[in-house]
Amino acid sequence: MAGDQDMFDAVVMADESKKMKVLEALIGMIQKFYDDPTYDKLHEDLDRIRGKFKQLCSLLNVQPDFKISTEGSGLSF
Repeated sequence: MAGDQDMFDAVVMADESKKMKVLEALIGMIQKFYDDPTYDKLHEDLDRIRGKFKQLCSLLNVQPDFKISTEGSGLSF
């Protein structure tokens, strides 16, 4: 039925729109990230970026493959 297809298309478009909004938010957060060890909100901002990344992976049904290294500092993706 045409009505069913229209409803399906609306749901798909809403889902794609949500993915784009989350992606745009993540990009904006990364661009504004202040990479200075003395920055007092460094860890808070980094946690927000990680959370947004996990949300995007979930929306895209992607399993992130990253490990926190015990050697040195850093996160490898």
